[in-house]
Amino acid sequence: MGTEIYNQNHGRGFSSYDLLEELSETYKLDRRQTHDEIHAALEQIIAIDDADTVITDRRPVRPELLKNNDQDLDVDYWLTITDQAADEIREQFIAVHGAA
Repeated sequence: MGTEIYNQNHGRGFSSYDLLEELSETYKLDRRQTHDEIHAALEQIIAIDDADTVITDRRPVRPELLKNNDQDLDVDYWLTITDQAADEIREQFIAVHGAA
């Protein structure tokens, strides 16, 4: 099935997603820290398993920017990662922050 996460790491606001809310609430972390840690863990998983194996879908948040982006705005994406990758991210949070 897959788990959807927001792929934006350039310092501005970002959209909420289920894994972010789950982990930030479980470990009492702020959303930015949680988002950054999710993506750091994802990068580690991708380094081992390859992006094409871990990310099953990539959908632009604002698809119209792919057609016309005169202002050169960042094109952010919703990524669907495998459930296995999401579970590995959860395991990394347990390893770093302890069992909730």
